[in-house]
Amino acid sequence: MNLALRVDDVSKQYRTYARPGDRLKESLTRGRLRRHKEFWALQNIGFEIEKGSTVGIIGPNGCGKSTLLQIIAGTLEPTHGEVWHDGRIAALLELGAGFDPEFTGVENIYMNASLLGFSRRETDALFPQVERFAEIGDFLYQPVKTYSSGMYVRLAFAIAASVEPDILIIDEALAVGDAVFQHRCLRRIKELHTRGATVLFVSHDAAAVRALCSRAILLKAGRIVIDGKPADVLNRYQKIIMEREEAYEASINPPPDSSVANRPVVPIRYTYRHGDGSAEIIGAELLDATGRPVEIVETGEALTLRVLARFNSDLDDPVVGFLIKNRHGIHTYGTNTGEQQIDLGFVRCGETVEATFAFSCWLGIDQYSMSLAVHSRAGESYDWIDGALFLRVTSAGHFEGVANLNASATVRPKESNQNPIGARENESALNAMKA
Repeated sequence: MNLALRVDDVSKQYRTYARPGDRLKESLTRGRLRRHKEFWALQNIGFEIEKGSTVGIIGPNGCGKSTLLQIIAGTLEPTHGEVWHDGRIAALLELGAGFDPEFTGVENIYMNASLLGFSRRETDALFPQVERFAEIGDFLYQPVKTYSSGMYVRLAFAIAASVEPDILIIDEALAVGDAVFQHRCLRRIKELHTRGATVLFVSHDAAAVRALCSRAILLKAGRIVIDGKPADVLNRYQKIIMEREEAYEASINPPPDSSVANRPVVPIRYTYRHGDGSAEIIGAELLDATGRPVEIVETGEALTLRVLARFNSDLDDPVVGFLIKNRHGIHTYGTNTGEQQIDLGFVRCGETVEATFAFSCWLGIDQYSMSLAVHSRAGESYDWIDGALFLRVTSAGHFEGVANLNASATVRPKESNQNPIGARENESALNAMKA
């Protein structure tokens, strides 16, 4: 195996002090008076990366992602363990890291290039490419302290990506740029990967990780949770995020007392619920084509939604349905058993019904929530729950909008002597002359 990077049992410890004076007291007693608490940002991290790989590192905030990248880049020393790499590393870690705010953009380009081992002549040859990629105009000749956050990232990425590194490290910087610049950066990352560079980056953008990476590593509380295929790792990450969201919702919206309305607590998550209680949704899951629960899917993927509803009253021809909303609350799709021409008939109190909806998820790249409902044909709500399920849609390709119309394009050369529009105009003029 041709390795580009090896991280061997790396740990990083920080000391925290309750008061600033505690640090001084501890140092004056040469550690005999202990005033600090130990915080392990990383614990026993180890993995190997082959040359030419693109690997994503994901995880919730505070899990140690940035610390790990800083250790790999060499800007931070580990407490234990070591890092080995083969080739030149270009790192885009923090916003404007390595820039002197008093220097102009041009001066910072030359300074950063020299730190990467480039001579003045080599940087002169590289400069037009950096200037063209950054696309910040005359600001390039102004002090970088006058730059916006977007300009910082444009210049920093232009430098890092233009020096043809053997290993490119990126830490969430692309999230700052606009959509056009992000697309340009992703294209450049793909080009570097094609040329054999190794790319290691942190991103909360599941679509970018899925589109670019052949491998992903999930960190939680300073440890590796899973290291494998992006789809598997992203699904695990989504579960961690949803567990945190459920814990937060439970803290601000505790479940009602089960004695109220004399019915058991429903074991299903939600952000908002209403209805008269004649029926209740007691379970729901979203499955892929293999029958596995999913929360991150590729656009166009075949999905199945199963909704389990229990009836607390005798009801005539109830309806079970779902509604998908994007992160802005826009309704993107919804249907129910009534619209699908399914008649549930008369349902008795105590009966449980399972409704299954199969569909192809041709949604746009975004994060969505699912609302589930049981109601009458006239729209009277028996049970309605918002935020019952969450879904993130990704895509290997780039497109815009709330839906994926899965368009295809064809192009054919047009002969110069053929001009259908001009021909129609000439034909109209000839007809007019004849008339």
